[in-house]
Amino acid sequence: MKYTLELDEIKNKQAIEQINKLLAEKDNEKALVTVNSLLDKDPSNEHAWLYLGIVNRRLGNLDIAINSFETATDLNNTLIEAWGLLTITYMDKGELKKAEEVMKIATELNPLNEKIQFYRDNLIRVYEKFGPFF
Repeated sequence: MKYTLELDEIKNKQAIEQINKLLAEKDNEKALVTVNSLLDKDPSNEHAWLYLGIVNRRLGNLDIAINSFETATDLNNTLIEAWGLLTITYMDKGELKKAEEVMKIATELNPLNEKIQFYRDNLIRVYEKFGPFF
């Protein structure tokens, strides 16, 4: 049984590496297929939910991206990238209040995390000044 769990972990890690490669190559459709396949096998993989959000954000599916980032943060509230991307995606939709709320919650859940503090202090301000940057 332990061997099976270790093998699954290796396969999940390989899938994440493949998704990273596909995202770097901007092959969003293949990345979407790969991340959905990983989630079929491991629906509690917070990184897969993060990547599902990234792919859907790139494809313009902002509501699906938001749901994916929210699931990632529900599974792991220290997943800083998911909090940042969730905030930016709300900004993309013009929902400033929701973006601010996300940063407030992220800060409350991660009060000692310097990156979250930096995001809280700067992410929305920079987005408002310069527009979409990611």
